[in-house]
Amino acid sequence: MFDPVAIDAVVFDIGGVFLVPHPDPVREALASINVALGDDDAFHRAHYGGVHAVSALDIPETDPAFWRHYVLAYLREIGVRDDQAESCLVAWASLYNQPVQVTWRWPQQHNIDALARFVVASMPIAIVSNNDGTAPEQMRSFGVCQVGDGPFHSVAAIVDSGTVGVAKPDPAIFTPALEALGTVASRTLYVGDMVHADVRGAEAAGMPVVQIDPYRLHESFAHARVPHLDALADLLFGAA
Repeated sequence: MFDPVAIDAVVFDIGGVFLVPHPDPVREALASINVALGDDDAFHRAHYGGVHAVSALDIPETDPAFWRHYVLAYLREIGVRDDQAESCLVAWASLYNQPVQVTWRWPQQHNIDALARFVVASMPIAIVSNNDGTAPEQMRSFGVCQVGDGPFHSVAAIVDSGTVGVAKPDPAIFTPALEALGTVASRTLYVGDMVHADVRGAEAAGMPVVQIDPYRLHESFAHARVPHLDALADLLFGAA
């Protein structure tokens, strides 16, 4: 666990923190297959179930096998039977050709609302995301934040791998955020949902890290975890 009094700034991921895949594009992709899909709660858990499925893998995210594990776990959570999995994997492939905003558009409003507690506490904030170059637009569209003046919370930087040309777990992606914040890595907390990209990437950069784990699927792991951002704010600033 990190030391709350030793944190000077917080950097947030986007996926799994502020946005998760929306059920509708998945339902549309699988519509041609006779499968009884679960409700929205099942779809919500499915993302984090997929994250858990890849947590112990020792292969890069660029390997198709990495995301196959994620998708198979996701499909099981939403009700896909094992004998339907291969057909559903083929149908799922259509989602890869869509812009990020088409699928990753289910706002986690409780976490978005909790961001206000970090702002009220005058905690410097930045965003670092593996994305497609549209992270600043996503943050504005869902009312999360922007860099500089505007209607939402102001953050020091929104670093998008599609723009800077380097992606987590490469620790170099955190450098622009640390420079914008003016803080050192060892006192800058990173908050993400994936072990491979977020936990390992932040640790490689020398940053303390906490994983968003709303279903407590990673209790066998040693790193810090919280179910949501209100719980993290409680640790940093005291219970609301």
